[in-house]
Amino acid sequence: MGGPRIRWKLRAVLDQEGLSAYGLTQLLAGKVAPNTVYSFARGEKKRPDLEALAWVIWGLRKLTGKPYGVQDLLEYEEE
Repeated sequence: MGGPRIRWKLRAVLDQEGLSAYGLTQLLAGKVAPNTVYSFARGEKKRPDLEALAWVIWGLRKLTGKPYGVQDLLEYEEE
């Protein structure tokens, strides 16, 4: 029996916006490690660094001009 979990939605946001994880890593160079961005996009990070998450949101806002927030990147699920 599974329990509640948080699911990453970064890949869906990137796809929806026509962006790549690589492009986001280029904008965030020196702020967030590329492997962290790629892990977020693959949904692999179980315990994200909140500062890195904040930078990713900042990057999405810069690239799209849209007011992305935490709720756009993380989703609560119950199994």
